[in-house]
Amino acid sequence: MTLTCPPILNSIGLGLGMIGVVMIFVYGPPQPNLDEGVKRIVMPATKMPDGRTAAEHDADVIRLRGRHSIMSKTGLALVFVGFAFQLWAVWV
Repeated sequence: MTLTCPPILNSIGLGLGMIGVVMIFVYGPPQPNLDEGVKRIVMPATKMPDGRTAAEHDADVIRLRGRHSIMSKTGLALVFVGFAFQLWAVWV
């Protein structure tokens, strides 16, 4: 069996597309950062109710935002690759 078999290509494309859509659903599509003029209300050393400092909380938020950005872009890429496999299956 080779990768020129339309049913296999189509199945691969559908599988990649489904995985990509689930990833986009869980992590959200990539969005631009449109925040402007956001001010800090607390000092970085201020203790939060959970025991962390405001600076530790901010670092966690930045890390989480980066992970969501990577995962959502990966999901979007999987959808595009899935469509490419399906197109390849049609034109083989």
